[in-house]
Amino acid sequence: MSDEFSTHNSNSTYLQQTILLTDIFGKMKCTRPQFDGAPLDVILMKLLRRSEIPTTDPLEQIKRYHRSGLELNYDNEWQNWIDLESRKRVALLFFYWDVQQATIFGREMCQTAFDHRVYLPCEEFLWNANTSQEWVGYLDGQMETLSFLETLRIFLDPKRQLPVLSPLSSMFILHGLISVGFDLHRRSSPIGPSPEETAAKQSQLLRAYEKWATYYNINVSPHLSQITSDQNMVMYHSAYISLHTNIHNLITTAGDSRIFKRTSERDEHQGAKFEIQQWANTAAAKLATWHAVKILVRSLGRPQLYLEHFHVPWSMYVATLVCWAYGQFSSSAIGPGVQASEDEVIWDAHQDISHYLRQMNTDNWEDLVHVRGQTRTAGLLTVVQGSMEGIRWGLIQESVEVLKRLNAPRKSV
Repeated sequence: MSDEFSTHNSNSTYLQQTILLTDIFGKMKCTRPQFDGAPLDVILMKLLRRSEIPTTDPLEQIKRYHRSGLELNYDNEWQNWIDLESRKRVALLFFYWDVQQATIFGREMCQTAFDHRVYLPCEEFLWNANTSQEWVGYLDGQMETLSFLETLRIFLDPKRQLPVLSPLSSMFILHGLISVGFDLHRRSSPIGPSPEETAAKQSQLLRAYEKWATYYNINVSPHLSQITSDQNMVMYHSAYISLHTNIHNLITTAGDSRIFKRTSERDEHQGAKFEIQQWANTAAAKLATWHAVKILVRSLGRPQLYLEHFHVPWSMYVATLVCWAYGQFSSSAIGPGVQASEDEVIWDAHQDISHYLRQMNTDNWEDLVHVRGQTRTAGLLTVVQGSMEGIRWGLIQESVEVLKRLNAPRKSV
């Protein structure tokens, strides 16, 4: 066994990477008991807190020496830089993973954006250098790297000009903004900021989301494959849902409380249902539903997207429940709420969902109130259920059963 593992060194980048990858791939295939009993994220969190993660740009001193003409052993400097850059990336990737779990499952985060006083990753051409000579040749072309927190502040400030970001850094910033949203939600309590102050901060955060989306669509998305761009945007739309919806109450109302408790208590279900009924008649519900439709439009009919990317199938599931709950409980939802009987017409689920998504996919969330057919979700439930049946992930297979129960009265032809 390598000394990296046998000595249990918390600074071991290999050990940290192994734990992170084991946690990710384990949860991609796990069942509910395995998900509930997986402590690897806690172990990694403790290791990262004990490790020496650089809080300055690892390249800054090297570039300064290089430009001054100082003699350096570039092979050693390159190897040392790889280690420092790797530690930084592991910390940011764990944060990324933590935010994803909080967003799609509604669980508590292990950390916040403000815990990460690191710099964003270097540019990819520098990271992908194969030799120290190639790496040195790229040093002068490397732009100044900003810190993670400073870049977050730039996106939150409407007056500041946006920096140039790599695709990876842009996703770290999105997850940082999502983390700010969770932090804002945690502080929304009787002893926290006033409702007016909280509302102002949420408006600022939503403007930052839009600022990020505009930047991403103009500067990042054109350089990515369509699949990669879409899976990133699924996370963006999921962020809006998590900010405007209590995921716990939503899935409990649907009869699925396994992520939070091993048994579903009747009083918990009734309480959650009451909260969702109240939510369904708010602007937040319309906004969440609009973004849920965007997820479904991007994902359905594209198995390469939802079969290969961890967060996409669960985001599809939550998006489906959002649409179902809005159609079921919103007093402003426009029918028809009852499908024609099979004696009158042969019902086709794919045709039904096509009509539903075409109607609901409006240019602006505020236009949703004028759309007919908001209650018509039987086709949606059926098609999403069918799409998810081929996914080899225990949690998703259990979700398929939830969708079946919600759609029990309707049988597709």
